[in-house]
Amino acid sequence: MFGTLIDGCMRLFHALQPVVYWQQLGLTLISLVVLALGVFLEVNSRTLVMAGEGIAAAVSLRTHRPFGTMKVRCDLAMVVGAVALVLLGAHSLIGVREGTVLSAILTGRLVNGITTYFPRLTAWVQD
Repeated sequence: MFGTLIDGCMRLFHALQPVVYWQQLGLTLISLVVLALGVFLEVNSRTLVMAGEGIAAAVSLRTHRPFGTMKVRCDLAMVVGAVALVLLGAHSLIGVREGTVLSAILTGRLVNGITTYFPRLTAWVQD
């Protein structure tokens, strides 16, 4: 389902070629909402999850804290690790920009928001 959601959005937005920074940022924020919805569906369906979500889900289960909160922490830890590795290897910051940081900070929070504000959707996905 996660892949289908992403493929559908790719088809929907393929013609958009944002040139101005605010347009790129806006499209990034839209994509983060779609990503959060996909992660929400993936984790709450109680099927196999991708590695990043699996780590956050395991920590969430162990600490009894909301998945989205643990996802933010795990994602930020991975971003910090990526920055450290690229600085050690390339001696400059390559591949980690605003979108990466926004994704790490916002995706888990959006998942928490979907879980909180749409309890019937959560119940439907979990059944």
